[in-house]
Amino acid sequence: MNGWKIRVLGLFLMIVGGFLFVWSVRDIQSEWPQIFVGLLSVFSTAMGFALTIMPLDISEENQE
Repeated sequence: MNGWKIRVLGLFLMIVGGFLFVWSVRDIQSEWPQIFVGLLSVFSTAMGFALTIMPLDISEENQE
């Protein structure tokens, strides 16, 4: 995978996490589905942030 594809995937996951958070707070009224979607939003936002800031040149340094 190219570096820009990984960055775009991370940005997409952060945007999805934001939408899931807004959806869980605003529209879901039941307790357990709201907790589940809220945790899913936090997980996807964290994974998106990690993919966005992940260093991509580690494999190039190890080959030298």
